[in-house]
Amino acid sequence: MIVDWSIRISDIFTVLGFFCGGLSVIFMMKSDVRALGMKLGYLKETVDKQSVEIGRMAELLTIMGRYEERMKAVRDDVASLKSDINELRHGNGFIGVEVVKRRST
Repeated sequence: MIVDWSIRISDIFTVLGFFCGGLSVIFMMKSDVRALGMKLGYLKETVDKQSVEIGRMAELLTIMGRYEERMKAVRDDVASLKSDINELRHGNGFIGVEVVKRRST
């Protein structure tokens, strides 16, 4: 078995081509990783801002819930007052019929 140890110019160009191709892949991956890092930083800032906004929305929902309860209490009070007024109109309230007759005479 005979081994040809001669080097041709085409062999040198082939090796240089593979080497340059490998280097270009490494540099491209490096720039992609850097770009992904920048995007990740931007996403982190965005998530931080959104978490602050979600906290504000939670506060607003709490405040709205309190106002909802207050409005319900006011509605109940108004309903109670309406029933008291209806009772007074029909003579079932704390003002008796005798008082109404005295005023009319």
